[in-house]
Amino acid sequence: MTDLTGGKIVVQNTDELPKFGNEKFASQILADETIGVENVSVGVVTFEPDAEGSRHVREVEEIVYILDGVAEIITDNETYRLTRGQAAVIPPGVYHKHVNAGTEPLRKLWIFAPQGPEKDIREREVTGS
Repeated sequence: MTDLTGGKIVVQNTDELPKFGNEKFASQILADETIGVENVSVGVVTFEPDAEGSRHVREVEEIVYILDGVAEIITDNETYRLTRGQAAVIPPGVYHKHVNAGTEPLRKLWIFAPQGPEKDIREREVTGS
């Protein structure tokens, strides 16, 4: 294990982190291997009203926790509606998409276990900080 933090706690301020995505939805990566975290990656994504992600599948577990707003997670067979304070665990291999089903911005905390999908997020356009 490589300790990139020098044994210190790392504090991340989302006001200062880059946003990866576009004007409709963008993620900020809070923790991954770049700061010495192993096995999981954590971030926050904001979806503007009426925004939705594309249908996708992951090879890792995806955990989402709703910070603000109303989300729908749509699979091939079901639609799950989540509101502030609710969480969902999406198993590997499940095709799904995320939708802001409310009229306000949707903010979700995401966790990937193990790490991996955050690398694709980093390749998206940087929309600002």
